[in-house]
Amino acid sequence: MAQREQEPVVYCDVARRLLDAFGEAVQELMQLHEHQFLAIIDGDADCSRFDALIHMANERKYKAKYSYLQHLETHGCSKKWH
Repeated sequence: MAQREQEPVVYCDVARRLLDAFGEAVQELMQLHEHQFLAIIDGDADCSRFDALIHMANERKYKAKYSYLQHLETHGCSKKWH
């Protein structure tokens, strides 16, 4: 069975910007988790200081994610080329 070539997805500038913001929010959250993990490994007694930062970063990630998804739903700019 031959594999079909995937059709490109079309995004408007706003969708691309929102997707980039979501990616940045995910990266920020991952970095905070990594810093907390390294603090735990190093025996840092104050490693829980990352909890509030992680919580706020998680909220930014969810906001960015749902802003992006809402834009796709209302604008319809992620339709594939035909």
